Amino acid sequence: MADCDVLIVGAGPVGLLTALTLAQAGAKVIVIEGNDTPNDSPRAAAYFATSLIVFEELGILDELDALGIRVNLFGHHVPEYDFHARISTECMKGITYDYQVHVGQHILCNVVIDRLRKIGMPVLFGHRLNGLHDDGGLVRATIATEEGDQRIDARWVVGADGARSSVRRLAGIAWDGFTWDNHFIATNVYCDMASLGYQQANFICDPVSGGVVAQLDAEGLWRLTYSEDAWLTPDTYRDRLPTRYRGFIPKGMKYEIAMSSPYALHQRCSETLRKGHILLAGDAGHTTNPCGGLGLTSGMWTGVVLADLLGAVLKGDEEVAILDRWSDERRRIFLDIVNPGAIRNKVMMEERDPEQRRRDMEGVASLVDDPDKARLMMLFPFRVIGDPLRKGSRWAGADPTVAAGIGLAERHSQLA
Repeated sequence: MADCDVLIVGAGPVGLLTALTLAQAGAKVIVIEGNDTPNDSPRAAAYFATSLIVFEELGILDELDALGIRVNLFGHHVPEYDFHARISTECMKGITYDYQVHVGQHILCNVVIDRLRKIGMPVLFGHRLNGLHDDGGLVRATIATEEGDQRIDARWVVGADGARSSVRRLAGIAWDGFTWDNHFIATNVYCDMASLGYQQANFICDPVSGGVVAQLDAEGLWRLTYSEDAWLTPDTYRDRLPTRYRGFIPKGMKYEIAMSSPYALHQRCSETLRKGHILLAGDAGHTTNPCGGLGLTSGMWTGVVLADLLGAVLKGDEEVAILDRWSDERRRIFLDIVNPGAIRNKVMMEERDPEQRRRDMEGVASLVDDPDKARLMMLFPFRVIGDPLRKGSRWAGADPTVAAGIGLAERHSQLA
């Protein structure tokens, strides 16, 4: 007999939102996480209108809106050329939310954990997956805890445990793609970045000091992320941090680093997102560099679309084969939209060729001058929603660009 319908491995945003969607569909869910607490290291914190649709549908948008900040200005900077463009989200008014929400990933996780526990769905920290056995009827998971090994039997297992997924490894699913030859340093810093000309969200294009700057709260906390060459040892990044910061914050300007973390950059997709009764979502299934925020956005949609379909399978409303179609569709979304779009964003941020940099600036300047083009930039993330695959889906009609008659197929990234 199964202990639960679905065991979800990983208590990050994707795993928890998938769990909440399943629980609201009537499934019995258990979430396990190897860490002792929600991860509060610097991670994705910007949620586009695409994500706000999910939050509203799940009933958590108002709470997150109150805990975070609304962001409606995007800055694009090329310091070497003294190029500073400002683009407003107002162009989306009448179509979808004309703002995005910035809120710490751990805050989002705590909100969802609270909702899950209130409806009797356990979220177990300090529970590390050590083994999986899918016998075709039940998946038996071996879990390491402080009290020793435990076993949880589930009808289905969803791996939402990140790029180094234990679920993917234990299931023997290949992870195709490549890893970039540089890595990112993500920092949370208290500093008056607005006084330096930064907007609430910023893309800085420079072959040496390129990066992303975003406001995280109303108390002066900002995210500053920059890249380092792979040959530099990540363990010693703190020694270089003051020098690297000078590319973004003038010497003598006061700042206080609250938290920092290095991480590798991948463009990878699992060969399948389903193997028997084992499924993959989020970075466990497909992972991209964070330039443009497409990784978490697409990962969330992979998870909540899966939850809708799996909930229907559990009720007998859909055949199991629909999960193979889901795997194919979500891989298509990643390989055809997310992967090339994020690569394009990263290449633009690090571009060295002067002529190409000028062309990129001209393209961004056209967004400032033309609200219709700016709208396409802001709406591009809706391409990651994809096909919800069943007529009765909770997510049918979630993409507002269809009703608005806006075609995004020719748009290859946010900025180009």
